[in-house]
Amino acid sequence: MTIIITKLCSRIALLFPQSKIEAILFSSYARGDADSGSDIDVLLLVDASRQDISDRNWQIGDLTAELLLDYGVVVSPFVENREYFNRSLQLFPFYSNIKSEGVRISA
Repeated sequence: MTIIITKLCSRIALLFPQSKIEAILFSSYARGDADSGSDIDVLLLVDASRQDISDRNWQIGDLTAELLLDYGVVVSPFVENREYFNRSLQLFPFYSNIKSEGVRISA
């Protein structure tokens, strides 16, 4: 699973070359209760604007499709602006849960 996230991060870095990509695994893989049908949920923090991220959503989708074909597992990346994520930790339970329960992955 780590190899898949590493590969995803290297491909995301091509879309957002100005960013240091930070990957945080969350959900079933982070909790350790993933099974053969589980997808890999990962938050990718980048320094690009939220608009820039939105403009590249289709490319991110293409990358995850390639990973599905290569590894046979669904990867569900959530790409977010690092500063926005950190500012929004108290506003959104989704973000605060990722912050408290997520597992940082070196990529």
